[in-house]
Amino acid sequence: METENKQIEIRLLKVKETNFCLNTEVLDSITDFDINKIQIEFGLKAEPKFEDNIFTLHILVKYMYPINGRPEKITELTTANTFKIKELKDIIKCNDNEIQDTIGILPTLVGVAVGTLRGILIVKTAGTILSECPVPIINPTELCEGMKKK
Repeated sequence: METENKQIEIRLLKVKETNFCLNTEVLDSITDFDINKIQIEFGLKAEPKFEDNIFTLHILVKYMYPINGRPEKITELTTANTFKIKELKDIIKCNDNEIQDTIGILPTLVGVAVGTLRGILIVKTAGTILSECPVPIINPTELCEGMKKK
């Protein structure tokens, strides 16, 4: 990525699953599954470590399904995507627990994080009715709006 003739060096160091739950009791109680009734929620937190040029994105996806007229959680997955970004302090700023992206790189990082989350969830839900419900294509820019520092 290049901005104002300056090369930005980014490397994905690791992806870690930090939380996963699959509510098989609720899944097994669904007799007439309708993919259109699934409600999907996302969460996003940033954890910059400026002294090490490390930026970790924690991303959460939660699937809810109405059971007896009430939304019930059927699955939830959280991952931590750790990036090494040269000169991080010049790219990301933190003010009052809010992240500011000086060059517009966050949507790219979120796109990578959502892609890895999608792959992990596909593997985790194989063999269930959720295998037909991958994480939808989303706009990473919209997901970044209002992103808070951990």
